[in-house]
Amino acid sequence: MRAPFGSGGSDLALTVRRQGGVVIEYAGEGIILDPTTDAQRYPAFVSHAHADHAAAFRYPSMVKYSTEPTRRLLQTSGSRRVGDWHHVPIGGRVKIGDIEVRLHNAGHILGSAEFEAATPEGTILYTGDFSLGDSYTMKTAEPVRCDILVIETTFGAPMFAFPKRSSIALDIIRWATLESIPGGRIPTLRTDSIGNAQEVISIFNRMTKLPVVTARSVTRASDVYREYGYSLDYVDADSPEGQELLDSGKCALITPKGSKLNHENLEVAFASGWAAIMKRRDGYRPFPLSDHADFRGLLSFIRLCHPKRVLTFHGGAMTRDFADYVSRRLGIDARPLTSREETLMGTASQGETRRKACCDQLLYILRIPGFLYMTPWLVKEMARRGFGRSETEAALQHLIELELLAQDEQGFRLA
Repeated sequence: MRAPFGSGGSDLALTVRRQGGVVIEYAGEGIILDPTTDAQRYPAFVSHAHADHAAAFRYPSMVKYSTEPTRRLLQTSGSRRVGDWHHVPIGGRVKIGDIEVRLHNAGHILGSAEFEAATPEGTILYTGDFSLGDSYTMKTAEPVRCDILVIETTFGAPMFAFPKRSSIALDIIRWATLESIPGGRIPTLRTDSIGNAQEVISIFNRMTKLPVVTARSVTRASDVYREYGYSLDYVDADSPEGQELLDSGKCALITPKGSKLNHENLEVAFASGWAAIMKRRDGYRPFPLSDHADFRGLLSFIRLCHPKRVLTFHGGAMTRDFADYVSRRLGIDARPLTSREETLMGTASQGETRRKACCDQLLYILRIPGFLYMTPWLVKEMARRGFGRSETEAALQHLIELELLAQDEQGFRLA
């Protein structure tokens, strides 16, 4: 009888690690989430359209999955070489070997998804960037029960405590209509072109009759939101109507964070989660409007997912203690996600990691059912992949013990 994967310390257990993306492997198959390179052979899953998560779309030959809105938003920002892409809706699922990937709403931007990787051994939930609480454009992220939670912690420090969205929205409107416009200045919000920009447009549309003018990149992304049913009213800054509104000074301007501002009568504000730790100076007004979860939200989400283990990613020096805080406060084994393999039972040793990698490579090579692979050829192929003869022979024997391979006098074949 075949040994169950993950039992007795098997190196074919469910694992996750960070290596050019978040790599999940099980039983000789794998997936990579939000890859940053095309080095991995596994199918890629792209969580959303922000550039730091969507590098897979730079590689046409890479097999990749995402929601359709993610692809559309990327096309507007210049990623037109879609290549081998497959659409999966929120609520949809994809089978990769014994790994079933299920998509859940992440609440971050249009089309953003959490990925639940379910296997016979257990389940890993990867949040990608996510946000809690309904915003003016998005529904809250969906908590999912899981064994291992891989959670982004961009704002995983106590100093990041965002006010209620309604309060931030009112502050933005008061600043724009009671300070900037009466003072002869155009209220100008610097923010991300995808996500926060559309929420700011929605806030102005709902709470004022002030026209909204948008920089070109904001316009392109907002046009995609409209395609998916969002009621947003704005005018492109480069259009004749947009130029007329800017010349009149009776409008609000939404522009990317790094854009050049050519008009002199602008009063500039910054809308982002990072504004929570900024101070107002030189007329530069910070508004902590974020499409990420804050510190309290992260802890709440973890509780709702009931994980056995928590692995953190994203964030910098200010959030490096979040995993320790989770361990102390919630009593859950938590640590940053690194290149070390993590299992349901803990961090794999370097020796276990090496043996598993050798077994995975052998299973990848021995893919044709019934075909006999000669031992000298296997040793040569594994040497090309950086594994010595003794490592290869030990891995072959282990796969035989697991009844995954069969051996005869000439070589090996799938069992």
